[in-house]
Amino acid sequence: MNEEKERTERGNGMDGLSIGGFCLVACGILTVAWGATKVPVSLMSPDFMSFATGGIVPLAAGLCMVGMVPPALRVAGIWLAALTTMAYVYSLPGMDLMVKFIGFVPAVALGVWLTLRFWK
Repeated sequence: MNEEKERTERGNGMDGLSIGGFCLVACGILTVAWGATKVPVSLMSPDFMSFATGGIVPLAAGLCMVGMVPPALRVAGIWLAALTTMAYVYSLPGMDLMVKFIGFVPAVALGVWLTLRFWK
């Protein structure tokens, strides 16, 4: 409540963290769009998933930085980033399936931790 009150007292409702968050969201969207123009869109293509992961992760971070974003949207962004990261790891050729599954564990753990952190 104090944070929101401070924002309204300043008059514009925006602070540096929110502006940085909006910039990260814009950069994330542009990265995914750029990737879609450079390589064919496919969840099993490591080339496209590299762009997708590189765009969705900053997008989720940006959503968490903007104060006016509801917690449900923050959590949705976090899980979208986790799922995109897992899809990228799964799309990598030449890796054993067990190694891919081991790579999923940190993404899920980070998603759970951040969900508990941001869900209020």
